[in-house]
Amino acid sequence: MADLNSFPRPGVTVDVAVLTVTSASDAPVLKLLVQDREDPAGRGLPGGFIRERWTVARTVDDVLSRKAGIEPSDLVRPRLLRLFDDPDRDDRTWAISAAHSLSLPELDLADTLGDLVTVSADGQLEGEGPLLFDHDQIVEAAVDALRSRYEIRYRYVDIHPDPDSFLPEPFTLHQLRKVHEAVVGAELHKDNFARRMKEYVEPLTRDGEVVLSDGLRGRPATLYCRRR
Repeated sequence: MADLNSFPRPGVTVDVAVLTVTSASDAPVLKLLVQDREDPAGRGLPGGFIRERWTVARTVDDVLSRKAGIEPSDLVRPRLLRLFDDPDRDDRTWAISAAHSLSLPELDLADTLGDLVTVSADGQLEGEGPLLFDHDQIVEAAVDALRSRYEIRYRYVDIHPDPDSFLPEPFTLHQLRKVHEAVVGAELHKDNFARRMKEYVEPLTRDGEVVLSDGLRGRPATLYCRRR
């Protein structure tokens, strides 16, 4: 039987790309959490090495709570993106990253440690230099995965009005479209978007009457909720 201790082993880390849409009901902007890090010094995503006998899931929760100030929830779980295993990704040691993404509404990030940085239409972080390690590649993977969930222009099945629940209910179709535009980084045709969304949302009613928006710019518009 082979002596397993004779085989070199990489360190395994988790890195988490935390995404949100700020001002979702008014002027939505897609943003991602970036932190100042030490050893080595620089900017990067929240992350850490897996401790002995820990699971990946436990490590993700530990990174979120201890390094990002985000309390893990059973309702919204991080998504595994993929393994980043370039042997040269970390100058300090041989390390593999089990990279995750986590989407949260802005209110859940009020006490988060770090900076919410705008994601531009081309998927880059505005005003940020290169991140540590291969974190720019992790950001790209996280943004691409998020955008694939919101892209409806070329999809005819598995459509959801707000897959990652950035927009609080109730909302107008205009507000919903603006969130989609903020996520995918492109303008969407107003009428086509409304037509595609109508079967996935339902008007908010009160005493049998459809409820209209109040206090928004322009004419009052129908308020909607996600169709249950």
